[in-house]
Amino acid sequence: MRSVPLFTAVALLIGGAAFAQTRQPSQTIGSWVLTCPDAKAAPCQLRDQTPIIQAGDSGPAALLEVMHRGGQFVPVIALRGMSMQAALGGVLAVKSDVSLRFDNLPPIELDCGLDGSTVLCTPSGDGASAAAAALPEARSVVVRVQITLPGPMALPERSRSLDLLRTRQALAQFRATAPASESVPVIAGLDWRGFLDRVARDTGFRNGLADVVRSGTALIDGHRP
Repeated sequence: MRSVPLFTAVALLIGGAAFAQTRQPSQTIGSWVLTCPDAKAAPCQLRDQTPIIQAGDSGPAALLEVMHRGGQFVPVIALRGMSMQAALGGVLAVKSDVSLRFDNLPPIELDCGLDGSTVLCTPSGDGASAAAAALPEARSVVVRVQITLPGPMALPERSRSLDLLRTRQALAQFRATAPASESVPVIAGLDWRGFLDRVARDTGFRNGLADVVRSGTALIDGHRP
């Protein structure tokens, strides 16, 4: 009888090892691509394999991606490929008109915010719930992107229809990677304070803007007569 618990333990060990190896660097699932970094702690990314706007010398790429937010898998539009200098120098002046329309459902408007050097356009409130509910079964989505960035970063207006294939399976694979629940600015426009706080932390200020303000106050006090 002791062999039964021993067999079970061995089976669990083998199964656990097999499960740990299921995180592939990159896999295509229908119209989706699931990419997982080498670092096990780094989150995986699920995106549609067809860019809405191709990356080029004059601007970033626009991609349909999925975020785990508030317990839901929410479709978002991500603008990637901008340098931090470009983000600091001009992205704050961004103007956007971005929407998603699944099959014959009403369009869902997205609000754009800044996450590092990436512009994320996401549905909010009831729109987020509607988008999350429509995504698994939708056969297609029409993405409308009109984003104005200052200077050479201007993007052309683009409306594109994407066929969605095996979305439910792609979401299941994404869920199996246990993605952390991400957060984005909850108000329209770019969250400057949050962005600058992150920049301050990245440049060595442990407590972000609070340390910057404290340092500035101490510097001013030190030069007072």
